[in-house]
Amino acid sequence: MNDKLFNGYGYVYEVYKTRSFSKAAENLFISQSSLSATIRKIEKRIGIEIFDRSTIPIGLTEDGVEYIEAVEKIMDIEHHFSSRVQQLDELITGHLAIGGNGIYLCHVLLPVISEFARLYPGVQMRLVEGASQDLEEQLESSVLDLMIDNRVLPHEDYESIQIIHEDVLLAVPSRWPINEKLTQYQLNSQDILSDRHRTEEIPVAPFEEFSGLPFMLLHVGNDTRQRSEQMFFHYNISPQVVLKVDQQNTALTLTSHGVAASFISDCVARNSQAENGVTYYRLPPEFARRNVYMFYKKNRLRTRCLEEFIKITESTAF
Repeated sequence: MNDKLFNGYGYVYEVYKTRSFSKAAENLFISQSSLSATIRKIEKRIGIEIFDRSTIPIGLTEDGVEYIEAVEKIMDIEHHFSSRVQQLDELITGHLAIGGNGIYLCHVLLPVISEFARLYPGVQMRLVEGASQDLEEQLESSVLDLMIDNRVLPHEDYESIQIIHEDVLLAVPSRWPINEKLTQYQLNSQDILSDRHRTEEIPVAPFEEFSGLPFMLLHVGNDTRQRSEQMFFHYNISPQVVLKVDQQNTALTLTSHGVAASFISDCVARNSQAENGVTYYRLPPEFARRNVYMFYKKNRLRTRCLEEFIKITESTAF
């Protein structure tokens, strides 16, 4: 039996994760030539080619897929054992990886992260920003311990804690003429801070009134983008889309400068510096209201770090 089949699998797995020798080498703090030579030695020792170097980004061979699946099982076993040992500690040291978009990490989870860091300064927290699908894959493969998102993940695979609910608002440049005839529906940043947009004091704006505006949307795959498309379809509107962006913060800044109307979460509106130049409108709750959850794997051993973070989350009044 060859007991060295998986020696050095960390190098292989880093290349697999990043899909790039150069990025993997940078993460591992070694030269690209050294990493390439190491991978070649591992492939020679095993007797298979792990990577298909003819594709961009680099892919796996059929044998490579089997190798990575075996490595992930080994990593899971190691993680379980490490977790059991860590439970004996008093959280003097430890690691916790949390994934989410920048809005949720910086604004929603901020009080939890701050309190955890205060209580357990020796624990190294890693915050990972990314798209929902990428983060879910990292949670599934145990690269992440926790993920915060507004999607609903499969109940059979994940435990969840509802953190908050948020509302999507329509942000319109304040200097646009349309605002002059919709004064009864208008909200400003102070209204959002005081949660007036969640009361019946300010009625829901008639969405049909905005049909002729130029819009700015997020890219496909984002929940806010999907909700905006659902509203356009429901109200039979063919929107004039003038721009697409990755982040709501970017969209709101551009809206404040008169570029286009945009769909913005109240979490972003509360924490934005663009107080002037934006007028907000409530949208129909069936399209605008959504919940935000924190997820962790159901069948994965909960480390002491994870347990304590969950306790702080559950005790925090969001």
